[in-house]
Amino acid sequence: MKISSWQLFWILTTLEISMSIWLTVSPTIEIAGQDAWISFALAGIIGIALTWILIRVSQRHADQTLVEFAQTLFGKWIGKLIGLLYILMWYSVCADILRIFSLFIKQVLFHDTPIWMISALMMTAMIYITWAGSVEAIARFSEMAGPLLLLGILITFVFNIPNLHLSLMLPVFTDTGAMSILKGSFVNASFLGESMMIMMLIPFVANPKNIQRPVLLAICIPSVLAIITAIMVVSTFGVQIGSTLYFPYFSMVRFINYLDFIQNMDVWIVFIWIFSVFVKLSIYLFINSYGTAQILGVKKWRKLIAFTAPVIFAATLIPANVFGLLDYANFVWIKYIFPIFVVGFPILFLLAGMIRKRMVAAS
Repeated sequence: MKISSWQLFWILTTLEISMSIWLTVSPTIEIAGQDAWISFALAGIIGIALTWILIRVSQRHADQTLVEFAQTLFGKWIGKLIGLLYILMWYSVCADILRIFSLFIKQVLFHDTPIWMISALMMTAMIYITWAGSVEAIARFSEMAGPLLLLGILITFVFNIPNLHLSLMLPVFTDTGAMSILKGSFVNASFLGESMMIMMLIPFVANPKNIQRPVLLAICIPSVLAIITAIMVVSTFGVQIGSTLYFPYFSMVRFINYLDFIQNMDVWIVFIWIFSVFVKLSIYLFINSYGTAQILGVKKWRKLIAFTAPVIFAATLIPANVFGLLDYANFVWIKYIFPIFVVGFPILFLLAGMIRKRMVAAS
């Protein structure tokens, strides 16, 4: 199972875009107002810095997954505990993404279809590609879905230009201030932190030494698209409306009507977005199955799909008011997962690896 560094680029680009411009624009506008674009620019810088750390950690242990090198750095039991915490976190993230996806599809396409049925259909497709082709098949599919997604987004940006009122972007900085802009940046920066999955994917990359440029580019492109999306949403709807929309980018696409000829583009966008979410969910299923197998000491990791998939599917059935869409993002992902799993642990891994290397060299 080997993928190229540029296939890794398409995996990360596709999964970063798939949820970033869908879910982070509205909360960022709510915090930073018309200066949300500055927050997204700052988030991109934070995301690049964190990803650089993740690349360094991964390259130091290029032949091991996170579950393995955590045990190398901290011993068997502490390392396994750290690996288990990451896997449990990825289980919860995958379940929440699948729930959000199902709710969105029900809302815009299949109003009378039960959410569990939409989730079950997506889960079936995820199981098939993960079982039949593993990370290689997912990487090849992302090479198709990624360019389609980028093309679709760029086309919608062009056709939305007549709807823009750039005066809604003013004044710059005056109404918000540095603290609001900084606080708003954490929303998107936390989503860009999903690049932490390279710590599980690095052993499957054919040439780990060449991943820096593709991986950092996979953070830059979604960051630029998020900046443009924020500008377009605010310029189209204003701060008051833009901050209250659940899916502001999708609402913007629905608003496109060019010369009464080009309209209803939302159907096409939803279609290619489904492809991108499929890549995201499939890579999470692979990571969860492979990581769970390593923690339990099971050599044939595909057997664990029979455990991983039902657990993720069952988690999506938890009522939204118990484990809701925005509750998870605000009170779990940004508050705990981002500072601990995206920032804290990777820095600890890097420092522990440097210390261990010096101790080995000294001896």
